[in-house]
Amino acid sequence: MPLKKCCLFCLLLSLCQGFTMARNNLRFPDTRTLGMGGNGASHSSLFNPALLALQEQKDVRIDYFNRYGIKELATVSGAFCFPNRILPAGLHVASFGYDEYRESMFRLSTGKRLNAFWTLGISVQYAVIQSQLFESDASRLSTDIGASFQPVDNCLITCSAINVPSISLNSEEVDSERIGTYLIELGVNWQLVNNLLITGSMAHNRETRWEASLGMEYRPYDDFHLRSGVRTAPFRPSLGAGYRFAGLIADVVMIYHPVLGISTGLGLSFSF
Repeated sequence: MPLKKCCLFCLLLSLCQGFTMARNNLRFPDTRTLGMGGNGASHSSLFNPALLALQEQKDVRIDYFNRYGIKELATVSGAFCFPNRILPAGLHVASFGYDEYRESMFRLSTGKRLNAFWTLGISVQYAVIQSQLFESDASRLSTDIGASFQPVDNCLITCSAINVPSISLNSEEVDSERIGTYLIELGVNWQLVNNLLITGSMAHNRETRWEASLGMEYRPYDDFHLRSGVRTAPFRPSLGAGYRFAGLIADVVMIYHPVLGISTGLGLSFSF
């Protein structure tokens, strides 16, 4: 590999390990959730499979998240959710990196409503690291478990355990834990009034230990949403917006990192 590409790889890898491992490169919430501080346990079925049982419509979505304006640090994520009365299910795929270094994940999930208050969910995912620097790929197989509790109509309490357990299948040449980092997250949604949602979470993981988030979503018009939030470890404020046209929803987000600068995201989803 040319020296320039080797240097680029080392730069990308150090950035990923130093600033993105708290929530690995393949695991970021959808664009709407990022705009509210990133409380995945309460808003994203990628972080809590139990949320599949709460969806009322099928949806297909794609999200693009560009870290710090560096295209080699971008993640592309696609998902299809199929809610139904028997067993809601979801399919998710994600890809991070560039030609010489790529991380990929394939995920199947399902959720079930137990009664008027509780839902449970589980998912299985396969993640792999591929690089021209290694003779073989590194991969991991892991499981997520999630739950939600709705004591009243305007309040939702959630909990999720990400990559617990996580098993290395082939990682002789490279540490594959970055695609299997565990995350335990507690979240809450409070629909303060019909057009204002308040959300927050507390998370624990191997790298940052503890981090918290707080966010809100305000709907000035039926089809337009404004969002803001903040997440700690380090302090990262976010701003977002969303617009619905028929069944198509477009979301945008901007997140500020005090050292690395601004990251941006775009999401498109279609509900039917």
